[in-house]
Amino acid sequence: MKVWINVIAVLAFVGTLVAGKLYWDERTSAESIATPTPVTQASSTSPQKNWASYTGNLSKEVVEKLKVASETGNPIKIVMVGSQDTSKENNAWPALVEKELMNKYGSDLITVEVQEYDQDTTLQFVKNQSYEKIIAAQPDVLIFEPFLANDNGVVGITNTLDNLSVIMTRVESQVDDLVTIIQPSHPIYNAINYPKEAEQLKAFADESGYEYINHWEKWPKATSEELLTYLTEEKDAPSIKGNKAWAEAVIEYWINEK
Repeated sequence: MKVWINVIAVLAFVGTLVAGKLYWDERTSAESIATPTPVTQASSTSPQKNWASYTGNLSKEVVEKLKVASETGNPIKIVMVGSQDTSKENNAWPALVEKELMNKYGSDLITVEVQEYDQDTTLQFVKNQSYEKIIAAQPDVLIFEPFLANDNGVVGITNTLDNLSVIMTRVESQVDDLVTIIQPSHPIYNAINYPKEAEQLKAFADESGYEYINHWEKWPKATSEELLTYLTEEKDAPSIKGNKAWAEAVIEYWINEK
C-alpha cells in the first residue's frame, strides 16, 4: 500500500512539472508574438548635390582649384575688387553672389572677400599702390571691376588699360596660379564712347587670357530710360535692381548645372 502511495506521489509530481512546462511555453510564445522585433528606419535625408554638378560654365583652372579644395579641406578664396559698384553693402551684388555660393558650394569650398574703393580711378589705384591689398589677400580667383565708369571722361581708355596692365603685373608677380575675371562697371545711360571702352576692356581681357563677365546683358539697353531705374539717384552705382541684374550674371557663371 505504501508503495502505491509513493508511485501516485511521483506521478502527481511529474504531472505538475509537465503542466507547468506547457503553461510556460504557451506564455512565452504569446509574448513573442505580441512584442515585434524593432526595425531600424532608413534615413530620409537626401544627400546634397555634388559641387561638380554646378560647374558647367567654370574654366578648368577654377574647377581644378575646387577639386583640390574638396580634397584638402582648404577652401578657395575669391576676392572681389572694384569701385563703389563693388559695394560691401548687404544688398549689393557681391553679397548676393556670396549667398548663392554658400548655398551651392558651402564655406568648406569657397570663401569671399570684398575690397571696395569708392570713387577711385585706375590712376588713383596705382598711385596709392592699392594693389598691395589684393596681394595681401592672396586670392585664388580675382573678380575685378577696374573702375571703368570712374575713369570715363577722366583718365581715358588707353590710360585705363595701361594702368590695369600695371596692376595685374604687380599682382600676378606675387600671387601664384591666379585666375582673373574682369567685369565692366555699371552701364551709363545714353553714353556714346563708354560702350566702346567696354569693348576695349573685353578685348584686353581676351588678349591677356582673363575671363570676362558681361553683366550688361542683364540690364536694360543703355538707350532705354528703364536703365535709370537700375542706377542710384546719382547714377554712379547700381540700384537694388541693378545689383540684382549684376548678381544674376555672376551667379550664372558660378552656378550652371551640367
